[in-house]
Amino acid sequence: MKKIALITGASRGIGKATALKFLKEGYIVYGTYNKSYNEMLEIQKKYGKDNFIICGPYDFTKIEEIEALVNSIVDIEFDTLVLNAGIFSDNDDFINFDYNEFSQVMNCNFYAPLIISTKLQSYIKNGGNIVIMSSNDAYSGAFGSMSYSISKSSVISLMKCLCVNFGRRGIRVNSVAPGAINTDMNTVEQEFEAPAWTPLERIAQPYEVADIIYFLSTPQSGFINGENITIDGGYSQTSILLKKEIERNRKIIGYDYINNMLLNLKKGDKVYCFDTTPDYGWIDHPKEIEYIQNNITAMLKGVQVYRIISISKKRFDEIINNSLIKHAIENTTNNSKTILVKSEDVKTCCKDEYLSFGKGLLIIEHSDGNKELIIDSFSNENNIGYLLNDMPIIAEQLKEKFLNVLKKIESGKIEEVQLSNDKRKKSVRGIINGIFNSKTVSRKMGDNRKKNN
Repeated sequence: MKKIALITGASRGIGKATALKFLKEGYIVYGTYNKSYNEMLEIQKKYGKDNFIICGPYDFTKIEEIEALVNSIVDIEFDTLVLNAGIFSDNDDFINFDYNEFSQVMNCNFYAPLIISTKLQSYIKNGGNIVIMSSNDAYSGAFGSMSYSISKSSVISLMKCLCVNFGRRGIRVNSVAPGAINTDMNTVEQEFEAPAWTPLERIAQPYEVADIIYFLSTPQSGFINGENITIDGGYSQTSILLKKEIERNRKIIGYDYINNMLLNLKKGDKVYCFDTTPDYGWIDHPKEIEYIQNNITAMLKGVQVYRIISISKKRFDEIINNSLIKHAIENTTNNSKTILVKSEDVKTCCKDEYLSFGKGLLIIEHSDGNKELIIDSFSNENNIGYLLNDMPIIAEQLKEKFLNVLKKIESGKIEEVQLSNDKRKKSVRGIINGIFNSKTVSRKMGDNRKKNN
């Protein structure tokens, strides 16, 4: 027999994505709606009237309509309840508090799952499960929309109460707490500002929440009970204060910054670059091409550029046949060096040095006006890496580690990879001595920084 699920608020957003997920997995779905009947019809046309049963319209801001839904489905035995329906209000902030609007939000977001889950308790199969929709807004105090945050906090407490009461029948109860999701409930701030404070640098799609809800309804999650699962890409783990504190000394900067820096270097300046060839490096991207060309331009002006390209096993064949790599090697001047090595060899021979790379973009300024630029971190195709200020010790340490790897290559402890058509197999012997003999009289970290996401 097919399993049966009740999904409230199934016409839009996460509810719709969840209904589609359960239908795809072979469930019979009873879906509720309030106003979006045409959207419900579209789902029904795709999966059939026997598989998707439209319930409604029901306005869950009114208690009597919540009870009307319950009365209409009391003869059905459900395997899963997904209590998703919810609303959001901007008009119940601290200053302009509106109790009526507050009550409507509480009715829909909190009382609806409370009433449905308790009134239908005899119609949930033993071994079934309930998933209730919370929000990561439940974790913080709201400056506005207090009803939404309070209702979602209440849902988490409700979930825990239901968990301990339903457990004796093998019925599991959990909740999910999404962050910024790409639905029509999104605010402008969620869509355009949340990515800046989310470690994954984006908002989620409804199906990503639906997949978790479905997982919580399967035997694979059979011992997950009484849990609130946060789905926000790490947003709730980010402290805006701590992020701003570290950005006084370190910021992710973009190609524009590093390209300008390269163009402003002059004869006698040096560049040390350790490239780990991630998936987004050495690709046919305009900014990447411009960056490599600016390295070549700097060399032609007399800047000494020492580049170690550490090739990962995953990208080995791609890199040694990469036209941009070949272009960089062919245009490396006699006073500079572009070296290809295997990442595994560097990790084995220079483990400490390898682990140190990733500190960022560092600048050492000498009293004679010459500069040394260290580039060792590539975040993605739009970001070069970290810019550190007021930390000259790190710059010197990182330079030393870079040179240690270069020495191991010179001694043959790390084998240099050659391109099949590369006839310019220049030795690195003699280059090292000139680098180590340069005297640093004064050092100052660069102060300009620019973020280009």
